[in-house]
Amino acid sequence: MKKLFQAFEQKSRLVELLDKSQQADGVQIFIGSANSYNQIEGCSLITSSYKNVHGTIGSLGVIGPNRMSYSKVIPIVDYTARLVSRLLETGFGKEK
Repeated sequence: MKKLFQAFEQKSRLVELLDKSQQADGVQIFIGSANSYNQIEGCSLITSSYKNVHGTIGSLGVIGPNRMSYSKVIPIVDYTARLVSRLLETGFGKEK
């Protein structure tokens, strides 16, 4: 847990992971001990990018333990990114 809070303090590492996520389609899974980001060792990051009509504009994700229920979290992250994309593409919240 201490390493996770340190990772939040060193935002540049998490931003790198989110940037990596934006460059790929679909859900991305980063497992702390399986990559060079040992700040999240013991934790996994599941991300997906969201888009508007002009292309990818951001990423969202869930950080949890390596043994989280991937079968439950992955579809939630995927659905949420698709929902945000749909809202951005339709101009949700814009005044007319």
